[in-house]
Amino acid sequence: MTESVSFHGELPAPGDVAGLLQKLAREYLIPGVQFAVYDRGEVTSYTHGEEVHGSGTRVGPSTLFPLGSVTKFVTATLLMQLVSDGDVELDAPVGPLLPELAGTPSSPLYTASVRGLLSHTAGLPDMPDVEGDLPLRECVAASAGARPLCEPGKVFSYSNLGYVLAGRVLEAVTGMTWWEAARSFVLNPLGVEPGFLGSAAPGLAVAGQHAVHLPTATVHVVEEPGLPRALVPAGALMASASDLLRVAALHVGTGGPGVLEREQLEEMRRPVKGSHAFGLADGWGLGLAAYADSAGRMWLGHEGNTGGATCAMRMDPERGIAMVLMTNATSGRQMGNQFFEELSSLGWDVGRNQEPDLGKPLSGEELRIAADEVCGVYRAGPDTVTVRWAADEGVLMERAQLVPVRLELYSDLAFRLKSLSAPEGGYVSDESKDLYCFVRTGAGGFAGGGAGSGRVGGMYLSGGRLQVREGIGLLG
Repeated sequence: MTESVSFHGELPAPGDVAGLLQKLAREYLIPGVQFAVYDRGEVTSYTHGEEVHGSGTRVGPSTLFPLGSVTKFVTATLLMQLVSDGDVELDAPVGPLLPELAGTPSSPLYTASVRGLLSHTAGLPDMPDVEGDLPLRECVAASAGARPLCEPGKVFSYSNLGYVLAGRVLEAVTGMTWWEAARSFVLNPLGVEPGFLGSAAPGLAVAGQHAVHLPTATVHVVEEPGLPRALVPAGALMASASDLLRVAALHVGTGGPGVLEREQLEEMRRPVKGSHAFGLADGWGLGLAAYADSAGRMWLGHEGNTGGATCAMRMDPERGIAMVLMTNATSGRQMGNQFFEELSSLGWDVGRNQEPDLGKPLSGEELRIAADEVCGVYRAGPDTVTVRWAADEGVLMERAQLVPVRLELYSDLAFRLKSLSAPEGGYVSDESKDLYCFVRTGAGGFAGGGAGSGRVGGMYLSGGRLQVREGIGLLG
């Protein structure tokens, strides 16, 4: 299904896009897809498939899908409103704004800045290490003793805890809940009627969520619960693709009345120093990732995943173009990667994470030498990862409650995870063939992909999340 067909010359023909979506949805066993394009004021919306597998209810242009971490784009917009109003300083510590942190001036949460939180450069671990479903204030108080991973402003490490803290700042300054502020200050002024993950949406069509296992061609409905209350600012929103484009239009179109000033919009789009995010993006602004296309032109956006849905947003402010792809399946991320690749063959090269030329995996003596560099224990918050050498298997990774996996290691210390039990050592997940890397300390501070002159001090694992090697101290 396609609505509105006003494209400008550089974009693919609507029929080509619709055909590509249908082909890839079938290939990746995705029950339902939404794709919408904003092109200099015109919105074109595509839909395919069912809201819930086997239900017969078709996905429509207004069907709500979970945004996952694309919710962070809205949280960043809210914080930048406070910056614009003078209620919050972009580079000042947030601790003085939060009574629960008053007695912990040396806490990395106290000293974090809004810029560091929104760009994932505050040096915080990924998740709060707390028990129970705590509200924002109690979660921040319980997280005050979190051990930082790196020096603030020096290194990228994706952090949901950073957005917990950002949400708490918003709550403390406005006196409103995050949900009330998001609706009142951003979404409703832009004409968006959002949903909330885990809550009923009366009168609104909502896509289900699905776990897909490609090797066995199975699709299962996932009963995804709502997020813990503290993680709401990091991933709780639901919206349609076309409604999310209303928020993106702040950056690529005429925007919305009184939502954000031009100066703050430009600040959001500017990549922060030290924000290169290996395996995710070329850099990170304030709530926005930066992705280069093959011509070197920079796109902005964000990606999000839940236990059974995916969302990918891209925008090019210079050309006035934005797009959103949403699916209701775990395999949607893999489909999205291929969708972007194939769009380029149709003449539309969308910015995306570009994989480096790795060459062949290390083997024999080269692998053994590399193992001497990378074997050790790595930590992030309560999580521990052990990398060790096994003569019969090579370099192994062991994590609590997960089966050991083998590292397919390359000369620049990038690696993929391979199963020890699957035939021919297949990839651990059939949803993607994620690329990770070990990172070195060096004269420049910190460098990924084997660059730098010092010893291996950490690794990027699982979506830009940094793990620090024991005995290194703070990276950066």
